[in-house]
Formats: sequence, structure tokens, C-alpha cells
Amino acid sequence: MTPDLVLIEWVDSGQPIPGWQWLSEMESRTPHKCVSVGFLVQDDETTKVLAPNLGASDGLGDWDQASGLMTIPTVSITKIERLTSSSASMAGAYGQGPLSER
Repeated sequence: MTPDLVLIEWVDSGQPIPGWQWLSEMESRTPHKCVSVGFLVQDDETTKVLAPNLGASDGLGDWDQASGLMTIPTVSITKIERLTSSSASMAGAYGQGPLSER
């Protein structure tokens, strides 16, 4: 079974600023808005894990491997959107016509 392909918008902390800062001169900081796209290979109360790459170890069968895993805390997510059905996204990958024809 192919995991859902999703787009996730989320917020992340900013990179630490090196060196000492005068508190009186510190500028206001905000979290960074991020967006990530991938196959949702883990979906639970605390964590969403996206994989940009899936592989079938036998070259033909079901997807049984993933690489490039990205872990996003569920509390950081502001929006999650399913992009396509699994069958439609995989049909295009196997040369069954361009997406515009479907």
C-alpha cells in the first residue's frame, strides 16, 4: 500500500544567534514558517514522518523502503493537505499518461 502524499505547513525554531546579545538591543524574533511535501509514512498523535522517496526492494512489488525521512512534531503543524490519491500519483510514475490527461 502506498502512503498518502501530503503537503504539511509547520513552524520551526530559528537558528541560534552566535555570540552575546544585549537584551536592550535584541530584535523581536518569530518562528519560521516551513512547508514540506512527501509520503506520510508515520501519522500519530505526536509525530508526522514524511518520506520524499519510496523504494521496492524487489524492483516490482510493494513499497517496503523509504529514504530521506523527515520528522515533524504534530504540535508544530498548522496545516496538512492530502495532495493526490495513491493510485493517481503512482499511475503517472509508470508512464500511464501525463496528469493533464487524467
